[in-house]
Parts: sequence; C-alpha cells; structure tokens
Amino acid sequence: MSSYPQKLRERIAGRYGHLDNGAASELLARLDSSRLKHLVAAHLSQENNRPELARAALAGAIACDPGWIEVADQDNGLGWRAIG
Repeated sequence: MSSYPQKLRERIAGRYGHLDNGAASELLARLDSSRLKHLVAAHLSQENNRPELARAALAGAIACDPGWIEVADQDNGLGWRAIG
C-alpha cells in the first residue's frame, strides 16, 4: 500500500529494485556475521517501512536483540562508529 505512482512501485518491486526486509534478512543470514560489530539498516522507505520492522527482520537473521541494530535516519544519517 503506497501513494507512489504505479510505475515507481513496479520499478522498486522489480528484479533490480530495492531489497525488502525479508530479502535483506535472507542475504544477511547467508553471510558470516561472527565478527560483526555494527549493523546499520539504511535507506528505509519513510512511507513503506518502519525501523522496528527492519530491525526485527535483520535481528531474526543473526539471532540478536533488535535493539542492537541501528537504523540510519533519512534526514540525519547516523552518528560516527568506531571500527577496529
């Protein structure tokens, strides 16, 4: 359910469109996450997704607490993270 024009919805849902939460979590589940220190969900649709849905899907893929997953804000991005 979206107010996006039909052509845009078709492009997004197409083979080369955006990943939905399920596809992103399936991809994450296939990766070796044993040394993962940060996980950030980004580029979430402001109209067709919610941070809690993305967090839950990704958390299920790697069996972590959804609160551990950060979500980058469309307007403000995300604060700096120490990597190393």
